[in-house]
Amino acid sequence: MPSQLTKSDPIIIVGAGVSGLSTAYSLLRKGFKNVHIFDKRDYITKGYSYFEGCDSPSSDMNKIFRAAYGEQTHYQKMSLDSREVFLRWNQMIKETNFEGGKPIYLNTGNIHLTDQQKLPIFEETTLKNMSNLQAICVSDPDAEIRAQKSGLPASAVDPFEMKKRAKHHQGVLDTTGGMIIADKCCRWVLHLCRTEFPNTFHYHFGPKIGETDHLLLEYSKKTGKKRCVGIKTKDGKLHFAKLVITACGPWTVEVPEAAERLEATGGTVALIKVTDPKALKKYHEDVFPTWTYKVRDGAMGGLYGFPIKHGYMKIGYRGLKWTNPQPKVNSKVKTAFSDDPETNVPIFGLNLIKQFIKEHVPEVSKIDKTRLCWYSDSEDNDFLISYSPHYEDKSLFTIAGDSGHAFMMFGSIGDVIVDIILDNKGDTFLKHLFSWERKREKLNAINMGLEDPRALPNLVMATENDWVIREVAKL
Repeated sequence: MPSQLTKSDPIIIVGAGVSGLSTAYSLLRKGFKNVHIFDKRDYITKGYSYFEGCDSPSSDMNKIFRAAYGEQTHYQKMSLDSREVFLRWNQMIKETNFEGGKPIYLNTGNIHLTDQQKLPIFEETTLKNMSNLQAICVSDPDAEIRAQKSGLPASAVDPFEMKKRAKHHQGVLDTTGGMIIADKCCRWVLHLCRTEFPNTFHYHFGPKIGETDHLLLEYSKKTGKKRCVGIKTKDGKLHFAKLVITACGPWTVEVPEAAERLEATGGTVALIKVTDPKALKKYHEDVFPTWTYKVRDGAMGGLYGFPIKHGYMKIGYRGLKWTNPQPKVNSKVKTAFSDDPETNVPIFGLNLIKQFIKEHVPEVSKIDKTRLCWYSDSEDNDFLISYSPHYEDKSLFTIAGDSGHAFMMFGSIGDVIVDIILDNKGDTFLKHLFSWERKREKLNAINMGLEDPRALPNLVMATENDWVIREVAKL
């Protein structure tokens, strides 16, 4: 914790996605009275909608919720703790009729499917670490009965009707899992910050006024080392703070020194507009689970998907995640709303999505939109939640390295972050696991530049001509 930090000292948070919002809300609940959050997107008017130009990872229709984490029981606990908060928020939203009162967490299950005869180690370990009704092997003879006892429909164990079609059917159903309505969840937590703490929470949203130009630094005459004392926004204003927290997701690599621990990577996402009444009913968000397929099988696996939301089915591929090396930035985020916009995706990932659809989603004949979904990847897929050792007096704190699994912990991660910020005893295991200095296992190769075969300039990009999955006969 910065020396002599008091609850009235100004604290700046850069980034108003999951990490920034959860940190702000936790700080406010702990009595901090001068919390400022900045973001270049005007979330008040745009509502975290990707369709309205909000291109942060948190700005999305939906995210997977799961507590299945194999041997990583610390993440399992964080997810289950978060789930309790989601259930409480669902009730609050219903009682206050927030945006119509519909829930932000839909408990329809999350199924992990595999093409292997035996369960992969991750799934086997999940079964051992979760209860008999929380995790179900879908090939067990009593799988449907146990799913129903957990509150899910029997169809949750075989949502793609693989057994009926004589297809291989193996995997694990996480009955605690389901879907988070991402944009509404962000709006809800922002609403809580604004309404519960109207005098101590300050937001600065939109181009220029919320957009960070650079960190403000002060150098010690004695040590020559630097201390972060605030930020300058692109409207030319200076904002000073006792503590600056960067929660910029994949943009964190643009924070000085952060790229030594992180890389921005882009996954492949396809959106399919569904109009057939039977398909709309079958894949409806109220009954259909979220799913993964061969998610830990490397380049030829890594598929995941969602039920229908706003008329769209979303399917993604993250078996390989792409990079965009640029001068002075190891990998720069590139979306439909960037200065150098991109709406296409590498054809390799798109073809794997199309192959799954051909085999398991017969109602879909074409893809309607594609986009890159950006992640903040650490070398070992564990969070980076730590003071930067490059700044004196613990003046700069970084939250990143979510590697795609922050949203399911939205309800609990804020308290974990603030415990680390305040140097509370808390969970010393997590503090060490998420630290900057810890030597990490190199599960992900980062910072390879243009030599990386995943670099976008090295890849063939799909176009709209590649969106057709199967030809539809004309009457």
